[in-house]
Amino acid sequence: MIEDDVMLLEGAPRLFGIVADPFDDDHPQVVAWGHELPDQAVLTWRLGNGKSEIAVFQSAEAALATAQLLYPARILWTAPAAQGF
Repeated sequence: MIEDDVMLLEGAPRLFGIVADPFDDDHPQVVAWGHELPDQAVLTWRLGNGKSEIAVFQSAEAALATAQLLYPARILWTAPAAQGF
């Protein structure tokens, strides 16, 4: 059973947020969120009009690099990468 669990965790998406202080007012917030798979990351963010946009990147780090073109940002992972038991 543990071996099956490890196999499931190896391919599971890793959830992350991109955190920034877009208004430069010392109130950082999650400005985008997504999940990373072994071959891509899917990122979602909310627009000022209340709608959302989604983009696909090669990795979470590539999504972060794009966000950093707008403002200083960092990645916040919801959990560490899966390790063998």
